[in-house]
Amino acid sequence: MSEWLVHLPTWMIARTTGLIAYYLLFAGMFLGILYGTPSLKGTWKARIYTWHTRTQGAGMIFALAHVLVLVIDHYSPFSWSELLVPFSHPEHPITYGLGSLAFYGLLLVLLTSDFRTTLPKKLWLALHMLSYPIYFMALIHGIYNGTDTQTPAVFGGYIATAAALLIVTFYRASAESRARASRPLVAKTEHAREVRHP
Repeated sequence: MSEWLVHLPTWMIARTTGLIAYYLLFAGMFLGILYGTPSLKGTWKARIYTWHTRTQGAGMIFALAHVLVLVIDHYSPFSWSELLVPFSHPEHPITYGLGSLAFYGLLLVLLTSDFRTTLPKKLWLALHMLSYPIYFMALIHGIYNGTDTQTPAVFGGYIATAAALLIVTFYRASAESRARASRPLVAKTEHAREVRHP
């Protein structure tokens, strides 16, 4: 068993699982933001929510695999304390620590999502909004600790996903602002109709 583990390309597996976890986290965030857009309704809204939860759950699985592979890596093995205790790694404590915090944060968001109906709405929303710092911690961790960041495709993927997330965030904020602005006009119109047709 140990011979088999020694010959595994553990560092490549660690990087692959880390990148997949990152892209799934991005996809879950993107779909979650899109899901809250006021104009989105019906079947598409339900489908987007389904894939939002699926990608977040799958992201957690790959993030866990990423952590486990780093323990058995024969090139640069991590101890359990270096992985589980943020900012404890001797070489790059900040960026590795951000990776650990992103892992814990994703776990917290996923667990509290299961109790959405039992938690106070404001508390659940505050916890869910942690997805933004979690995502950017994962992004910084990937950029600075990934040995393949200098590869144009990988670095370009980081930039493209971060830009897409900012764009969809501004799109949703703009849509919500327009929806709020239209409510008084709708209310006035309905009131005027009631006055004319009592």
